[in-house]
Amino acid sequence: MEKFFTKLSLISLFVFLSCTSATVEKTPQPEEQPEKPVVIEEPEPVQEIEEEPIVVEKTDDEYTRSTTAVSVSKEVFNEDKSRILNIIKDLDTYMKNMDYRGWISYLDSDSLNYWSKRQNLQKAANRLPKKGLRLNTIEDYFKFVFIPARAGHTVDEIRYETKSLVKAVQVQNNTDVVYYNFHKVDGQWKLVLPKNPD
Repeated sequence: MEKFFTKLSLISLFVFLSCTSATVEKTPQPEEQPEKPVVIEEPEPVQEIEEEPIVVEKTDDEYTRSTTAVSVSKEVFNEDKSRILNIIKDLDTYMKNMDYRGWISYLDSDSLNYWSKRQNLQKAANRLPKKGLRLNTIEDYFKFVFIPARAGHTVDEIRYETKSLVKAVQVQNNTDVVYYNFHKVDGQWKLVLPKNPD
């Protein structure tokens, strides 16, 4: 009888384990899904839209008047005019201070050679309103010819004769009065003195 209960207990245990394992096997297990890589999306770069400047069409009368003899860009014109007007400011200071050495530093070599000759100085002296005045040196020319002809006058504009020859003028009643002539030598504007008329 005891063997019967033991067998029965073993059978019951076996049935129980079978049911349990069947149940365990039948219970659906969640499938493990592979981990997705984390992708960090970078924001697209913002493209800046460049606004085009508003161009106002305007006729620049001075530029037109100044460049009738030669083709020069507005940029070059503005740069040349600025440099020449700065030189004229320096020349004004030299004239007020009677600074011959400062003045002669702007003179071109042809003018220096021409006005260093006594016969050219004498011709100029003969045309001066004050009779009997002698010009013995180019420094005399500076004091008695150059300064009086330009004192108190303001230069408004420039006029190109060529890309390297420019007149600095004062506009009076639509007429150009020339007070200075400049020659571009090795990229530098030099003062040119007018020669005696033949």
